[in-house]
Amino acid sequence: MISIDINDGRIALQGEFNIRTVPGLFRRYSDFAEPVRIIDLSGIEHVDSSGLALLVYWHAKLVETPGFAGFENCPESALAIAKLVGLEAIFDM
Repeated sequence: MISIDINDGRIALQGEFNIRTVPGLFRRYSDFAEPVRIIDLSGIEHVDSSGLALLVYWHAKLVETPGFAGFENCPESALAIAKLVGLEAIFDM
């Protein structure tokens, strides 16, 4: 289970970010209605490759958006997968 709190340009994710939760998140949040400044990952308990794929997708969509600062509090599980495939730079702020 995962929950998303969107408040004043800040998205906070909580729960498992994996193959069971990502398809529903993608359907609901392939685009965001309001500008996004920060995606806070501190509440993520587990990330697998599908979770990383959605983060990469969001980053690609938002990186050109004025005011987007990126991700913060990236869990080690996401960083480990990102390093394996050369994508750790998306988590640099």
